[in-house]
Amino acid sequence: MEMRHLRYFVAVAEELNFTRAALRLHMAQPPLSTQIRALEEEIGAELFVRDTRRVYLTQAGKELLVRARAILAAAQEATEAARSASAGIFGRIALGVTASAMFTERLPRALRGFGQSHGHVEIDLQEMASVAQLAALYERELDVGILRKPDARPPDGVHLEQWYRAPLVAAIPRGHALTRQDTVGMVDLRHEALITYPRDAGIGLYWPVMQLCAQAGFRPRVVREAREPAFMIGLVAAGLGIAIVPQDTRCIGLEGVDYKPIKEQDAASTLYLAYRTAETDPHTLAMLATLRTVASAP
Repeated sequence: MEMRHLRYFVAVAEELNFTRAALRLHMAQPPLSTQIRALEEEIGAELFVRDTRRVYLTQAGKELLVRARAILAAAQEATEAARSASAGIFGRIALGVTASAMFTERLPRALRGFGQSHGHVEIDLQEMASVAQLAALYERELDVGILRKPDARPPDGVHLEQWYRAPLVAAIPRGHALTRQDTVGMVDLRHEALITYPRDAGIGLYWPVMQLCAQAGFRPRVVREAREPAFMIGLVAAGLGIAIVPQDTRCIGLEGVDYKPIKEQDAASTLYLAYRTAETDPHTLAMLATLRTVASAP
């Protein structure tokens, strides 16, 4: 059964006259009658009762008419949706984000702005580790990724672009001696217990912290590792150590934690956009444009 057979059937069922139905379909009557009989043979049931004056729908015909109209309407809707998606009106974007990216003010602002200008485009927001995002982009399971540069080379055809750079700060248990200082130097952390991201988490914050410690002339005393920013700050609030985190993490305002700027100028964390270099989808390109505009705004 093909879509044209359903269109032929609906025309005859609505007109209840083969001549008028043929005119409506811009075809001759004999081929139309042949197509309807072929449809009846395929279904194994008569759809019409024919006499010398009129054509009537059988019970089988009435049942098919309801479903045929629904099928044709769904096909038309699918066609229009596909055309709208191609024109950039309707669609869906799969956006991957590393957990800590949601703490930046820029990302929620970009999502709000995109939603206002592209209200018919659904955003499928997926929390995902940085390394996993690269693989998902390559497999076309994601359209855009927001991540910290991982300890892995991007797959062929996937590009990383610096998006947002934020200073690092020290999250310190309230009451600790370092909270009396306006800023903290890395050398001040030489003998402190540190809470860090694990190296195997695929998060681009592990090595920057290790490098800052090395430049200050010491090897950090890591007492705990945590993958989630909120859990890490919770460990600080519990007095288990000091964490070095992006300044946007200060929005986690747990009682018992003070945030202090780090003196070193290169103490910063960068978020990257990841996308396919040959991308042509209008929704994805619009999302990238929105993210870039928000990142460059004051």
